[in-house]
Amino acid sequence: MSTKFSGVWGTFEYLDDTTEAIEELRKKGVEPTVLSPCPRHEIDHALGEPQSPVPFISLFFGALGCLIGYSLPAWTASDWVLPVGGKPIVTITPFTIIGFEMTILHAAIFTLLGLTILIIIDSLKNPIPKAAREYLRFQRDRFGIVVRCEASQYTLYEDLLKKYQAEEVYVEKG
Repeated sequence: MSTKFSGVWGTFEYLDDTTEAIEELRKKGVEPTVLSPCPRHEIDHALGEPQSPVPFISLFFGALGCLIGYSLPAWTASDWVLPVGGKPIVTITPFTIIGFEMTILHAAIFTLLGLTILIIIDSLKNPIPKAAREYLRFQRDRFGIVVRCEASQYTLYEDLLKKYQAEEVYVEKG
């Protein structure tokens, strides 16, 4: 897998121009990468509501933590029996605190770990040119669209970005 970028990227001042360019690129079968100073639901709509697996990772590992939180004290209480006043050895109520804490602990740790792994995979799969990463206006007031493409498509996508009022368009030949 090559992380060398080859394609076109442009900067936009207005959100409407950015979303229209994204929609046009998606009609051509391109999955662009969008750089934005803040999360905008208009961009998510233009990108086709991409689904993240992070909520499912949190749910799965939270449920696993809950299961461990109930089963570990039940197993230890069954293995080292301490009968106290005729009370049942395995009870749900005192184990609920441990189950809750293990749910939160597992969900938080594995969500962070899953998020980190997904970011690394995505950055290897969809490289962004160094100049775009270092373009500071994406952190303040400009939107950016990055299109990975072959050398024969540079002009096509450069013209498309300019058609939708891109302020600056850069071609990076990998």
